[in-house]
Amino acid sequence: MSTPGFGPPPGQFPPPPSHAPQQPYAPQAPQQPYAPQASQQPYAPQPAVVGPEFVAFDKSNALVIDGAGISFDLGGQVADFPWEQVAQLHYTAQGVHLRVGITHTGGWFHECVVNAKKQQKMIQWLTELGPVAAYYQAQLASRG
Repeated sequence: MSTPGFGPPPGQFPPPPSHAPQQPYAPQAPQQPYAPQASQQPYAPQPAVVGPEFVAFDKSNALVIDGAGISFDLGGQVADFPWEQVAQLHYTAQGVHLRVGITHTGGWFHECVVNAKKQQKMIQWLTELGPVAAYYQAQLASRG
């Protein structure tokens, strides 16, 4: 006795449709091996972004300032701001919290707060952030 399943019972096959090939399939050897066309260019990596960078993070938030722009990660939600969209860069320390904000060219303000947990870490961040922020603030000012 056969077990119920899908398809026709064993040994009983429906006739092939009239448009099906009459000869069984036999694989053909490739006529030519694959060769890329002369016009195809190999992948070229994008040039590295030039300029100083600053990175700070805690268990919830992170921020990156580099030649590409400013990126805020707020609890897993990432907001990227290329320098073309940044009118001003601001930062301040409040205890062990570093606040970095941008004024967008559209007029609105975004900020990211990162917890250093210890004053020594905050001092390190401010020491690293100062020259990076000054570099990009000068770029923004020269853009006019």
